[in-house]
Amino acid sequence: MLRKLLAVTLALAGLPLLAACGLAQRTGQANPDGPVDVQVNLTEFAIESSLTDFEPGILYHFEVTNSGQIPHEFMILPVSEHLGMAGMSMTDFDEMALMMIPIEQLPIGATAEADYTFVSSLEGSFELVCMTPGHFEAGMHLPISIK
Repeated sequence: MLRKLLAVTLALAGLPLLAACGLAQRTGQANPDGPVDVQVNLTEFAIESSLTDFEPGILYHFEVTNSGQIPHEFMILPVSEHLGMAGMSMTDFDEMALMMIPIEQLPIGATAEADYTFVSSLEGSFELVCMTPGHFEAGMHLPISIK
């Protein structure tokens, strides 16, 4: 009986800690028990993200929703003078991307998910982008920082 009472007491004492872990995950803070959720919304022609500051070594779970009226794609790309300029193919952008969700997975109204961990060796500037032809030039990119 004493063991059961002790077990119940310990379980109840741990509930606030479990709730705090869940809150940390929902608000974009690091959670040692799982990925940090990142909500991304794609529209014409903008990208909104619940986080724009990222840290190396932390697993991020991107949930990307196409709220627009046309298909989009989602990439994390290094910023370069070549982005959005002629001369680079979609294959070039695909190879440059740190992570991507292709247009086939983001038709109108769709939500797609992907996990990514930034590495500490990354240098330079990065953006969340849609490289569907004409979308980057129309403003569909969002700078992010990796600290």
